[in-house]
Amino acid sequence: MSTDTPYRSRKHLQPQLLARVMNYWPPMLGTGIRVQQIADDWTRARVKLPLTRLNRNQHGTAFGGSIGAMSDGFYALLLMHQLGKDYKVWDQAAEIEYVSPGTGTIYAIFEMPVEVVADIRRRCEGGGKVLQWFETDLTLRDGTVVARVRRQVYARKKREAAAT
Repeated sequence: MSTDTPYRSRKHLQPQLLARVMNYWPPMLGTGIRVQQIADDWTRARVKLPLTRLNRNQHGTAFGGSIGAMSDGFYALLLMHQLGKDYKVWDQAAEIEYVSPGTGTIYAIFEMPVEVVADIRRRCEGGGKVLQWFETDLTLRDGTVVARVRRQVYARKKREAAAT
């Protein structure tokens, strides 16, 4: 096996174990982001950001960087696990619209429906890249929208896989 393709040989954790492990990953731990759940079929992830002294800004509300970090990587993570090891998947771009102050715990749900994954897989078949936008609202418990997030995910079939 070639050493330049370590991803191909890496074993993936089960979704719920990965969710627990992610909570101790320094970027998540440092901002206070908590992964509550990753669906067994990799179609959905639930994340929360409790408001603490460590992620409050000068106004006593959630720091914008922590709010933005809540959405970093989740769409790519869900897509990567559904597509499998023959695909490269990355976060390509992000847009965040801050709507109202984060005065309490902020919640997010990221969804990656199997129908969307099948369409992306089909569009990757020619070997070219696919760019797909995904959107979600980050909300307080009562449904108040704190931010609207758009994430663009890049997907491409790996060259070795495309050749076979």
